[in-house]
Amino acid sequence: MQVVNHGCTLDCWDLCKFKVYIDNGKVVKIEGDKGHPYTKGIICVKGKKHLERLYHKNRKYSPMFKKNGKWIEITFNEALELISKKLRNYKEKFGSSSILHYFESGSGGVLKSIENIFFNFLGGITLPKGSLCWGAGIQAQKYDFGDIKGHTLDDILNSKNIIIWGRNPANTSIHLMYMLKKAKKKGKRIIVIDPIYTDTAKIADTYIRINPSTDGALAMAITKIIIEEKLYNESFVRNYIKGFKEYNNYLKTLDLDYLSDETGVGIEIIRKLAYLYTQKGPSTTYIGYGLQRYKNGGNTVRAIDALASISGNIGIEGGGVNYANRVYPDILNLDPYNSLKYAHNTRYFNVSNFYNFIIKEDNPPIKAMFITKANPLTQMPNLNKVKLAFEKIDFKVCIDLFMTDTANECDLFIPCTNTLESEDIVFSSMNNPYIIYNEKAVEPKNKLMDEYYFFQELSKKMDIKEYPLVSKKEYLNKVIEPLKEINIDLEKIKEGKITIQTEKVAWKNLEFKTPSKKIEIYSEKAKGDGLSPLPVYNKQTNNKIRLITSHPRDSLFSQHFMDVKGITKAYLNSNLAKSYDLKDNEKVTLKSKNGEIKVQVIIKDNIPDNIIHMYIGWWHKHGAPNFLTNNISSDMGGQIAFNDTFVEIIKNNN
Repeated sequence: MQVVNHGCTLDCWDLCKFKVYIDNGKVVKIEGDKGHPYTKGIICVKGKKHLERLYHKNRKYSPMFKKNGKWIEITFNEALELISKKLRNYKEKFGSSSILHYFESGSGGVLKSIENIFFNFLGGITLPKGSLCWGAGIQAQKYDFGDIKGHTLDDILNSKNIIIWGRNPANTSIHLMYMLKKAKKKGKRIIVIDPIYTDTAKIADTYIRINPSTDGALAMAITKIIIEEKLYNESFVRNYIKGFKEYNNYLKTLDLDYLSDETGVGIEIIRKLAYLYTQKGPSTTYIGYGLQRYKNGGNTVRAIDALASISGNIGIEGGGVNYANRVYPDILNLDPYNSLKYAHNTRYFNVSNFYNFIIKEDNPPIKAMFITKANPLTQMPNLNKVKLAFEKIDFKVCIDLFMTDTANECDLFIPCTNTLESEDIVFSSMNNPYIIYNEKAVEPKNKLMDEYYFFQELSKKMDIKEYPLVSKKEYLNKVIEPLKEINIDLEKIKEGKITIQTEKVAWKNLEFKTPSKKIEIYSEKAKGDGLSPLPVYNKQTNNKIRLITSHPRDSLFSQHFMDVKGITKAYLNSNLAKSYDLKDNEKVTLKSKNGEIKVQVIIKDNIPDNIIHMYIGWWHKHGAPNFLTNNISSDMGGQIAFNDTFVEIIKNNN
């Protein structure tokens, strides 16, 4: 039995470290690496499913070309010839920016993103900006701190209060959940703030139900009490915070009763939170990505940052406001052959504006689209319009393991390798600070061509002389070159226990990367971007039926929904069900201004009134929730405001 090391390539907080067991050239088992400092032998169902996907009966191994509406199998060489001919034609007639590349993080890894390098060498193309995931919060923390840093996970044991705000690690971060249980045994206080009573809330000492999209109002209410009762450290505020006076003046314009009514959280509970943050600390805050998927999402995160700062919980053990943890992107040489200097024609579109961009843009128009590591025809909002935009594009190529909803709408399908069939380097920018080398576990079947070599061959067909025709090992060595200055090479990374995060505590030296070198509650950069320099709150609508989507326990986006039977499940409470005379498991139609889907009603009283909760990832055959969602952006960062979607319930006649 052979055992190789591997890291999970799913777009997750945890980047689990695997031991992969191979018998007679076949992977037979994946388990957590008990010796890894972060994984500690724990992995989730999603990680184990890499094995299921590796040998899935529906996996594709040959390129497929759509001819007269039907898929036919072609060779890799035929696919390369077809793509090179199309790209040459579009580039000559319309310029390289007539080619669009849409990608997400469906399969992480440096080499799994090699197509970005190819398109740079091609001359620069059209690329997405904005975010389906975390964009508003990322931009918010850049304004506030200048960068996005998190505490190491074990620092949670130095906290007295652990605030899990709009986050459900029971579903999305198995190692944080493990540490929460460990912290609870040590007597640490756990507070969960969420509209939905989640599995994480079940282990909390205190659960606070908050009205959707009002998290910023709650943070402001807590901060208002801290300031009014002088519970903060004046020296810390004076020396390390810019904009305290201006923010205080703004908070004076907000009545505490108004903030309490908006949030649905009583003033006495707000007051207790103020005392916990300041008098019963240190307090650490873990923010989820759902609370910034509203139009006011960036201001919400800025308000929570301001609360953590004014309460004195920045730069101390057991403190912090943990949203993400960008350790490697600015350190590694992710463009080792300087492809960017050739990308003169690069232009961008906002993901929320995909339909209008494709339909209206003619300078130049989009003629070709490549989709990698993504399934936008389930992931993007307002799918009916996305489908219309797809129809206008002449030539669409999808690279994937399976014939997804997106692949079915394309003209050419290119099969890719499973992560277990490909060596690579993986790292996370969310929580786990370890960099992991992925050893190839098995060879791909049926002469399947790895994407790394596919784009090398395409560069030859396109006669791109500058393209690096080097081995994977040589390429990866160039990527990690900056680490060699601190005596880290590929062999050390292969051992699986390398991190360059040297401090457990984010901002321990209290030197921030903002223009003022302080925490900037008042941000000139935000003002320069046409935004409020301070966190602000606007009254929210919570009297309509709001659709909230989140990640399930067993999947990320659509990756593991392929074999799920039945139709999409929609969760609502008994009050809402009663008002529509609905029974458990009844099938109804949900309708928004964008479209409609049929769903199966599941009555659960962990859901608040006027909320329908659905999980992300359902395919078209089930009834994808994003046929309903609005293609609108948050206040900053180009984040899609998925959760600002309102729906009607229509009983079916049958």
